[in-house]
Amino acid sequence: MTIVGFNFTSINAEKTGSSDNVRVESNVGVVNIVESKIPDPKKAILKFEFMFSAKFEPGIGRIELKGELVEMFDKELANKILEGWNKNSLLHKDIAPRVLNAILARSNVEAILMSKELGLPSPIQLPKVELKSKSESVASEDNKNKKSTTGSSDEVKSKKK
Repeated sequence: MTIVGFNFTSINAEKTGSSDNVRVESNVGVVNIVESKIPDPKKAILKFEFMFSAKFEPGIGRIELKGELVEMFDKELANKILEGWNKNSLLHKDIAPRVLNAILARSNVEAILMSKELGLPSPIQLPKVELKSKSESVASEDNKNKKSTTGSSDEVKSKKK
C-alpha cells in the first residue's frame, strides 16, 4: 500500500456574501474506484476519485475540490477493495481511514489557501495564542508545581523560594 499519485481535477470556489457568524460544514468522500493495469501480476494500481467540499453558512461561500488519489496494492487486497466497492460502494475497512486522511490532508491545505484568496474564514480550526494576565499565569504555574511535586504544600513553597 503505497501512494503513487495525487492530483486535483477540479477546483471551484466562490464567495457569495459576508457575515459575522460563519459556520463551516466540510465533507469528503470517495465517489469511484478504478483499477489501472500494470505489468506486475502481484500488484494493482487503484485510483480513488474523490470530492471535498466546504460550505460557509449562512450562504457565505463554498469550496469544492475533485481529484484522485492513486495507490499501489497487493493484487489480493486490491480485488477485495474493488469487490466491496462494486457491491455496496463502501471503502474496505482496512484502508478507509488512511485513504480518507490522505485526501483530507491535501484537500484541507488547498481549501485554506483558497479561503485566504477569497477572504473567507479558514475551513478548519487553526490553533490560536491567547495571552493570560500575570495573576492567571502565576496561579497556573502554582498548580503545575503542586501537581508535579510530591509532599506537603510547605515543600512546594520551599522549592519556589
